[in-house]
Amino acid sequence: MSRARKSSMRRYVMAIIILCIAAVGYLVLQSSFRSDSLPVKMESPGFALTDLEGETVTDKDFDGKIRLTSFIFTRCPDICPATTANMVALQAELQEQGRFGNGVEFVSITFDPNNDTPEVLRQYADRMGIDQSGWTLLRGEEHEVKELASQYNFSIVRLDDGLFAHSVTSLLLIDGQQRVRRIYRMGEDMENDQILADIQTLLKEQQRKS
Repeated sequence: MSRARKSSMRRYVMAIIILCIAAVGYLVLQSSFRSDSLPVKMESPGFALTDLEGETVTDKDFDGKIRLTSFIFTRCPDICPATTANMVALQAELQEQGRFGNGVEFVSITFDPNNDTPEVLRQYADRMGIDQSGWTLLRGEEHEVKELASQYNFSIVRLDDGLFAHSVTSLLLIDGQQRVRRIYRMGEDMENDQILADIQTLLKEQQRKS
């Protein structure tokens, strides 16, 4: 083989190696980026609702905090209690990490205020194992909560029996800048491992920005 041909072959091999290294680097970078970030779905709308002590709570009270928010009603026979039970399991995981109520908070908003009085919600919290030190239960006028839900593109419909039908994707992960980063299915289909991983991703994101 001539010297020129050998030189040309070496350049060709080197080019292939460089392309392979670049491709691997790109895939690693893309994989890292996907696992280390969550897309912004939408801006989270503002609200002013009432807690169990009758105090007004607004979206601004959660600035700088990651919150997992559910829309529920206590008379719900299936999806809502299953969702709350799963959130209680997540609560326990975050308590072990020292994060529950410390950078990460849960919020549950009832859309059945006529039934879900503060006393009913307290009983629900006790029955389900809700730790109110990091989990805020909120209520407001039915039309207010329905309007808030509609801004998240959720549907809530009162049925003839007085109960409600609602979107099963009514569980939101919201960052400290009031942006919705994930929307999850509720009930038994909840993927707690994924939700916990997403919360950790947002915690890391906050640490990088601080």
